[in-house]
Amino acid sequence: MKVEHSESETGMLTAVDGRRFQESPVSPRICVAPARAMYVGPGLQLAPHLNVAATIAVALAEPFQLRIWKASTGWSEWRSAASALIPSETLHHLKSCGPMAFLYLDPLTDRRQPLTQAQLESGRIHLQGAAQRIGIQGAFAGFGLQPKVPCDARIARVVQEVERRPDAFGRLQEAAELACLSPSRFRARFDAEVGLPFRRYRLWRRMALVMRAIAEGKSLTAAALEAGFSSSAHLSSSFKRMFGLSASEVIALGVAIDVSEDRVLSTPSAVQADREDRHTPAL
Repeated sequence: MKVEHSESETGMLTAVDGRRFQESPVSPRICVAPARAMYVGPGLQLAPHLNVAATIAVALAEPFQLRIWKASTGWSEWRSAASALIPSETLHHLKSCGPMAFLYLDPLTDRRQPLTQAQLESGRIHLQGAAQRIGIQGAFAGFGLQPKVPCDARIARVVQEVERRPDAFGRLQEAAELACLSPSRFRARFDAEVGLPFRRYRLWRRMALVMRAIAEGKSLTAAALEAGFSSSAHLSSSFKRMFGLSASEVIALGVAIDVSEDRVLSTPSAVQADREDRHTPAL
């Protein structure tokens, strides 16, 4: 699916209203794992933004305010919530008054499990009790989220390679060749399997590469170039559009970045996917 934005919608993405970080007893922390990520820390004055991954927003204290943009109707009314699942590729505006947690789901393996309100509430209580001590996998498990094996092994193979080299595949044709599909067929299959255009998914994974570089003490400029962005300005605009604040603002917050779980593993499910692929007819 291709997402296009009107001039008025684009304007909403760049609006800023004296953004500042709010005080909170929860120290800011970002955890990164393959195609999943988590932020725990003070509530942030975020600009309206368009998330790539479906996102679970959780208030660790006071409820937050949320509104959603739709091209047909404009902004929805503000609603108060303690937790919410924000679908991928959704322009939204969130205002928080206290510490928050944001869980960014794996577009490939987490999207098969729609979350009920009961699961959201159970996960919120789980996070409140664990606070700073919890790791990313434990946090996701609290919401009943366990990664599912992808259906199409050809797409899974490309995703696994993107995990290894997020800065690669500047041309969609390169990914299509790895999947042994034509570019048009690959584009359709990737959208169906992942729920995102390939370029949007690749951008999401390049952000993890940026986080790894920053965690290693590299500058934003070095991190941008390492992740395949043309400049730090290119990274800044992409980052703000995706998360509602700039990468420099995240660094200024003094956030701790944990990338210990961001690694590509050879799992039994991957082996099974490769086995199934041998019996998949070529298209």
